[in-house]
Amino acid sequence: MFNVLLVDDEPIVKIALRTMIAWEDLGFPICGTASDGIEALGLVEKLKPDIIITDLKMPNMDGLQFIKELNKLKYNGKIIVASNFGDYELVREALLLGAVDYMLKISIKTEDLIAQLQKTASLLQEQQHTLQEQEARDQFMQSNLKSVKNTVLKEYFTDTSFDLHHFLHNKPIVLNLRDTPIYLFYITFDLDISAEHDEKTDISIAFIENMILDLVEAGNDIEVFQVEANGIIALISEQQLNNHQIEPMDFINKIRTLIRMYISLDPIIVYSHEIMGYVEARNTYWACKNALHINFYEHHPVIQVDEIDFQEDSIHTNYVDYSISIIKHWQQYDKDSIKAKLEAFIQECRHNHIHPDVVRTFIIKCLDYMPLYENKIRIDDPEQYEHLKKSLLYCKTIELFTVNAIQNFECLSLLTDTPDTPVFKKEVLDVINYIELHYQDKITLEMISSYTNFSENYLCRMFKEQVGTSLFSYINNIRMNKAAELIMQGRNYIKEVSSLVGISDQFYFNRLFKRHFGMSPTEYKAKTLHTH
Repeated sequence: MFNVLLVDDEPIVKIALRTMIAWEDLGFPICGTASDGIEALGLVEKLKPDIIITDLKMPNMDGLQFIKELNKLKYNGKIIVASNFGDYELVREALLLGAVDYMLKISIKTEDLIAQLQKTASLLQEQQHTLQEQEARDQFMQSNLKSVKNTVLKEYFTDTSFDLHHFLHNKPIVLNLRDTPIYLFYITFDLDISAEHDEKTDISIAFIENMILDLVEAGNDIEVFQVEANGIIALISEQQLNNHQIEPMDFINKIRTLIRMYISLDPIIVYSHEIMGYVEARNTYWACKNALHINFYEHHPVIQVDEIDFQEDSIHTNYVDYSISIIKHWQQYDKDSIKAKLEAFIQECRHNHIHPDVVRTFIIKCLDYMPLYENKIRIDDPEQYEHLKKSLLYCKTIELFTVNAIQNFECLSLLTDTPDTPVFKKEVLDVINYIELHYQDKITLEMISSYTNFSENYLCRMFKEQVGTSLFSYINNIRMNKAAELIMQGRNYIKEVSSLVGISDQFYFNRLFKRHFGMSPTEYKAKTLHTH
């Protein structure tokens, strides 16, 4: 159906047109009539006609001026002009102004009028189809631009070497929060908190974004994008929250309630004070990631990023000294006493706000070092020992970490000095003895094989099975421990120490020593002198 407006100052013409055809039955109901252009303009705004049939000569405002006014209003319908003989110049000007057709009042026929209306209807349908296609293209482009923008922001926030402004140069992507105070909200989910959520690993970014938009009704003052599988960043301008009279904590509480209600997940939200621009926002995101580690010690569903301050290097002892103290404690008392000592150490780390990654690394290095320091310590099940050691990296709570660390120590046995109790097979003992005698010299696998009369492959396999580490790792560990002893004895030159343990390249020695002890030989020497 296409509504028609008739505009003519002669009533007889309007009556004739009304009675000429069954307008409504043909799909062209007449929605109104007007006597001049001024009256017609009021009806156009009110009735929104699809087709206007207008006379050209009228009082007050003629047809040409009426068409000009319609063009100013960006009228999207179609215009047919009605004229008399001799009005050809007026008709020509009307067509130039945008009219689609014309009719001669005196000679118009029923079939011609119907054909004219149907032709105009086809033009309208084609125009509507074109508009729909354009709207679909615009929507697609906007959606595609939004998707590209979100991908770019994700890359920028997760890759600190990513140059955002260089990438966006000459691209139709607009960043709206460059120079305005904003809040950053990092919304994440601990999907492993309970078994019932194991399958819910696909967080709907669009759903959460719509929740946020419903709360703040934002347009250009908000960016919401996914930075990882279970992490979302929302950047919201301070002004936008102020306009809705929402404090950051009010916003957080409402979002958490909606997510729990509709997704059945309990989010963790880390948020910032006011920050400025994308560079500061990226730095804040990494600070938020770091602040999440506080949940290792105690679960916090909402975290203010500036309130978290971890100590990175305030563990009072190095892992070598601590490992030796554990061994001596074990020898003096019993294995059960290690549990209490270990628990006390971990709780001390908690009290001093030591970064969980530092605690994990420290305990793992102790577990690496202990079997190598004391030959009487044996790993009962090397495969299980390595598995438990790796699991320490992924413990999300201090309670689970403590349990796993104790289980690791349970895999160790302290052997007695009873002569008839074999520690290693004879060939392995021969290798150990050879290393003890020749660690100051250049040692090759061929030399050890020749000394023991066993093949190189057999020796490597047997040594790894018995000792729990590779042959050359064992040699390097022996050399590093001997080097540490020499340093503690007061050897002044690191180059001399390096040479005395069979390593001629001092730079290589420094790398091995730092990897083994977590500090350079010079730092170890200074720490030793300070301690003793």
